[in-house]
Amino acid sequence: MKWFGTARFIEAGPAAGEAVPRADASQPAVVFEKVGKTYAGSAQAALAGVDLQVARGEVFGIIGRSGAGKSTLLRLVNGLEKPTSGSVCVNGVDVGALDERGLVALRRRIGMIFQHFNLLSAKTVHDNIALPLKIAGVPKATIEARVNALLDLVGLSERRDAWPARLSGGQKQRVGIARALVHEPDILLCDEATSALDPETTRAILALLRDINRRLGVTIVLITHEMEVIRDVCDTVAVVERGEVVEHGPVWRVFGDPQHEATRALLHSPRHELPDDIAARIQVSPQAGAHALFDVRFTGEAAEEPELAALAQAFGAQGVQFVHGGIERIQGRAQGRIVVSAPARTADEAATLAAQARRYASRVEVLGYV
Repeated sequence: MKWFGTARFIEAGPAAGEAVPRADASQPAVVFEKVGKTYAGSAQAALAGVDLQVARGEVFGIIGRSGAGKSTLLRLVNGLEKPTSGSVCVNGVDVGALDERGLVALRRRIGMIFQHFNLLSAKTVHDNIALPLKIAGVPKATIEARVNALLDLVGLSERRDAWPARLSGGQKQRVGIARALVHEPDILLCDEATSALDPETTRAILALLRDINRRLGVTIVLITHEMEVIRDVCDTVAVVERGEVVEHGPVWRVFGDPQHEATRALLHSPRHELPDDIAARIQVSPQAGAHALFDVRFTGEAAEEPELAALAQAFGAQGVQFVHGGIERIQGRAQGRIVVSAPARTADEAATLAAQARRYASRVEVLGYV
């Protein structure tokens, strides 16, 4: 495998003679088919009837509340758990059918990044990264070349001889990422990889993961409870609730038009709420001199940019005000909510204005009158 962007190409793989399942570009990276998982002594299934495909080369996010089943899904990919029913295939191989030797070989094609770094405190940065290669019996010269390339990739060349205790949280996670890449994996699993980090460091780590995905073509599957992580780095997202996948699709679509209550709860943010001072003034029926309030939504379904000038004209232009909300971009698509105030003497007039405005927005509803 070529490590693009580094000073060298690394060709050596795991120890000779190992039957390692390799990536096939014609297959999905991971396929969950009717997967169920019930732990002994538990009446509640951890997973029930999960059907998912992770496309090769994408960043796939799994999100859900605590106890939803996210970690179980991730642990099924590398065989740390086995499904009670259904199957999980990685690179076309049924993980549940592998013997111990097959699992060892598979796990060398799957890197793992942990929430709490899991570095060995008695080993330097270099030795933490090199350890999996030493265990696999990789020649010393190859180890040195690969570790040096990875240190350069994650921006830690100057810290190769440092001890973990001397590293920041972000640096420790960079070591963890480098260690996860030592066997040149096809798939990288991230278990809440940024939840122990501050926001600025989180953004830097997410940028690094995205860069690794683009430069090396590694498929990344990550679990998180943070929607910001999904928005910033993922191509596709699956929402898990009580062991079931309740929503799944491109990030822009799930964020722009969430269909399930669990997704809406995860996406809930105070900035999306109508300010209290406005909400307190809303009346059900129009009064003399009142303005109608319109809830205008942009879901990203239309690839074009919102035409705000045309939208204002649709509301009558004169006296129109944008009183709350905003628009952001996710995967190149404009999404958001704007609350618009416009003169309307009757409910019928407000309904007509809403109908006119729908030509320029995904949804327009009358909130009430102020």
